[in-house]
Amino acid sequence: MNIPRRWSRLMALLLIGISVAACDTSASNPTPTPGSSAPTIAASNGATPTIVVVNPTATTVSAANPTATTVSVVNPIAPTAAVPATIAANTTVVMPAGLDKIKHFVFIMQENRSFDSYFGTYPGADGIPAGVCVPDPHGGCVKPYHDTNNVDRGGPHNWNNAQADINGGKMDGFIAQSYGGKVAKNGKAPCAPPAPECTPGKNPLDVMGWHDYQEIPNYWNYANQYVLQDKMFESIASYSLPAHLYMLAAQSGGYIGSGQPKPTSYDFPEITELLTSGKIDWKYYVTSGTQPDTQDGEVVGSLPQQQQDPDKYTLWNPLPAFPKVQNDPAQRSRLVDTAQFYTDAKNGTLPQISWVIPSGKVSEHPPAGVQEGMAYVTGLVNAAMQGPDWSSTAIFISWDDWGGFYDHVNPPQVDKYGYGIRVPGLVISPYAKQNVVDHTTYSFESWLRIVEERYGVASMTARDTNAADMLPAFDFTQQPRPSFVLSATTQGSAYPQPLQTISH
Repeated sequence: MNIPRRWSRLMALLLIGISVAACDTSASNPTPTPGSSAPTIAASNGATPTIVVVNPTATTVSAANPTATTVSVVNPIAPTAAVPATIAANTTVVMPAGLDKIKHFVFIMQENRSFDSYFGTYPGADGIPAGVCVPDPHGGCVKPYHDTNNVDRGGPHNWNNAQADINGGKMDGFIAQSYGGKVAKNGKAPCAPPAPECTPGKNPLDVMGWHDYQEIPNYWNYANQYVLQDKMFESIASYSLPAHLYMLAAQSGGYIGSGQPKPTSYDFPEITELLTSGKIDWKYYVTSGTQPDTQDGEVVGSLPQQQQDPDKYTLWNPLPAFPKVQNDPAQRSRLVDTAQFYTDAKNGTLPQISWVIPSGKVSEHPPAGVQEGMAYVTGLVNAAMQGPDWSSTAIFISWDDWGGFYDHVNPPQVDKYGYGIRVPGLVISPYAKQNVVDHTTYSFESWLRIVEERYGVASMTARDTNAADMLPAFDFTQQPRPSFVLSATTQGSAYPQPLQTISH
């Protein structure tokens, strides 16, 4: 008898004596309720994840009693939202034909750009529609325009800002939210044109600006030479921390950002735990320098920026807050400086899975320049291409949230947390197709899905179970393509570069 996958998992849970918490998926609470104090986000006995919000000044109360001090809120994603690692390791995942040719996955996550802000005018992409004009609360409306500045201001990008930007699918709240965002470290209100201080990098209206090959030629060259994804959505309609949690765990445990303090630890499965149990090599490369943003979802933020290092829990590196990484020296040793990436690429010692996280200066998160970020990413890609592992490598590039910048596509609603606003996605590989715009709907769980399929790792939540795996970007019948090295400078290489010859 064929047993559906979902029921087989539940039967397995019962057999090993794990009690699975019920999930409330009713429509009566379509928006997650923020907590009031520092939460630990946990999986209940390794099963359905529960947010435990702790208030040390009161007693313990169940969700049925809203006057509680310790409140357990059941994560409403799905009954199989978090699968214990012991069960996940024993679940068979079928590897698609040809995927075994990829032995090294490199995931480069940059910061704060919407799809339309980088590729809204790219040929063949679902770009900026004609006649768009977004209301300006100071009067009139603003049309998308070519922004030739290297440094932008952007807009606030927390949960509440995403809801207002999307505005029920109208996608017209960007300017109003931009005016409301903080930009100065001293907390001063943003300028309002035509104030003279509204110079490049300070103008709230630049959320309507778009860049093209003139500012970011290498990104456009990668799109032309390889695969551009124009339906890549942030996993959650919020800022960097929950986005990076979805990148690693296909969930955030219900953490959304707005109104909630930053969690101190997490106790639900994430992908490195499952990779390690299957003896699959991985590293999380963190670029030295200041963090890409302050510890909030404002424009630049009112909190001081801090130095980041690989062993430190930040919005962009949540792994140290997972006990199975934090408490295991062998696992913590896999959190390394990005300088090691260049060495590993050169020596042919890239791990099977790599994540690469930027510093503030090269993150493209305002006030970082877009061209500095492009040069940094190009250097990473070049390093992989020029190393001995290139013929079996796939590189995936995306941006963790929209950064307050305009995008015209109403995100699909897959559950009450997302998707968030559309971001660019690029796939670069010797086996990647050429000059293709992939219109398949993806999210950061798609990165997880292709790794799970390649290495037989079971999915962790309903999100990565149902995610598209990005296979449409590849043609495994073609001969591996040679490297495509571009100038790793702020000027980049002229667009368009000649296309390579593809052989089968």
